Amino acid sequence: MAQARIPLPNVRDPLGVLTLTTAVADGIVAAGANALIGGELAAELRAVAAKVPAALAAHQEAKQLEKRLEMLYEQRDAVVAEALPLVQRGSKTLQGNLGKARLREMGSYGYTVNDSPAAPKPSPDSKL
Repeated sequence: MAQARIPLPNVRDPLGVLTLTTAVADGIVAAGANALIGGELAAELRAVAAKVPAALAAHQEAKQLEKRLEMLYEQRDAVVAEALPLVQRGSKTLQGNLGKARLREMGSYGYTVNDSPAAPKPSPDSKL
């Protein structure tokens, strides 16, 4: 017979940890005085198991908030998708109307104008 393995849930499986905690505490209570887990460990397990229902409620609320958050991001992204091409066209229009000498005036329309000199591109030979 193969060696038995006992898989334990970890922090990436919070529901598994909560379920196992409840089951272990229930097993301790069911076994009573004959429980193989006793003393301080048994008391701590029962105490944390009493907190599991509140943790499960928090988990359910978090899942609902995730759904709400997803919906809010979708609403935001829909407006971004509509606005982005328009502000890009606005930039192009302003650049055409202002010309290179007056591009700083785009700042009054909310655009960021960076007229600092561009860093020189490294030559292909410099990588050797």
